[in-house]
Amino acid sequence: MKNFDYLEPKTVAQACALLKQHNGDAKVFAGGAHLTILMKQGLYQPKVLINIKKIPALNGIHFDAKKGLTIGALVTHRDIETSSIVREKLPVLSEAEREVANIRVRNMGTVGGNLASGEPLTDLAQIFIALDGKVKVAKPKGSRTIPIEELFVDFYETSLAQDEILTHVALPPLPPRSGIEYIRFSSSSVVDKPSVGVAVRLTLEKSIDVCKTARIVLGCVGPTPLRAKKAEALMTGKALAPELLEAIAAMASQECSPIADLRGSEYYKRAIVRTLVKRAATKAYEKARASSR
Repeated sequence: MKNFDYLEPKTVAQACALLKQHNGDAKVFAGGAHLTILMKQGLYQPKVLINIKKIPALNGIHFDAKKGLTIGALVTHRDIETSSIVREKLPVLSEAEREVANIRVRNMGTVGGNLASGEPLTDLAQIFIALDGKVKVAKPKGSRTIPIEELFVDFYETSLAQDEILTHVALPPLPPRSGIEYIRFSSSSVVDKPSVGVAVRLTLEKSIDVCKTARIVLGCVGPTPLRAKKAEALMTGKALAPELLEAIAAMASQECSPIADLRGSEYYKRAIVRTLVKRAATKAYEKARASSR
C-alpha cells in the first residue's frame, strides 16, 4: 500500500465537505471489508481515507408502521442477522444474512459499504430492490433519495457523486397479502460469493389469489442487479399455475446477461436462474396466501 492521509469527521456534513475538498482523491470507509482488499491488491490507492465509523447518525435500525424499515449505512451484516426488529418485520433479510460470507466479514462489513461499492456479487441488493427500497444520500449542500434499482450503474460503479455519502436504506412496509423469498446459489461453498441470487416479491389481489404486483430481481448474472420485467409482466394478473411458473422462470433466464467465470458458464447460470426463480416465486406465493389467514 502507498501512504495516505487518515481523517475522522464527526458528522455527515463534515465528511461530505472533506470529500469535496479532496476532489476524487479521497475514499470513505467504515468496515473496510471491500476497500482494504482493493488497496492490498494495488487496484485502488486513495490519497486520503475518510473514516465515517464514528458518526452516530449513520447507525441504527428503526421501524415505523407508515414509513417501514430504516437501516443506517453503518449497520453491519451481523447487526441485520441478529436484529429482533428485522426478524419480526422482514425475516427474509436476517435469513439471507446467515449465508453472507463468514462471521468475521459479517461483523465488519456494513450495509452502506456493500451498496456503495457497486459490488456485483452480493445478496442484499436483490432483496432491497424487490422491496422497492431506496437509499438516502447526503451531499455538501442538501440530500437526495435514489431508488436502489437506479443506484447501480456498472461493475463496481454507482450513481453516487464523488462528494456524496450513502446514509440510510429505506424499505417501505410490505403491502397486505405480500410474500417475499430470496434464494442464493454458490457453486463452491456456502460462504462463497453467490453464483446466482434471486429475490421474488408477490402481492396478491385483496380477495382472490391472483398476482397484483410482482418483483423478480436477479443478482450476480450481470454487471448490476436487474429486474426481470418481462417475467414480472407475465406473472401479473394471474394465479401461479405450474405451467405459468415454468414460463416465468424461462423468461427470467433469458432477461439476464451472465458471463462465464469460475462460478459457472453462461448456460449453467441461466439454468440456475430458471430453477431459482421457480422456487422463489412458489415460496413467495405461499407466503402471500398465508399472510391473510
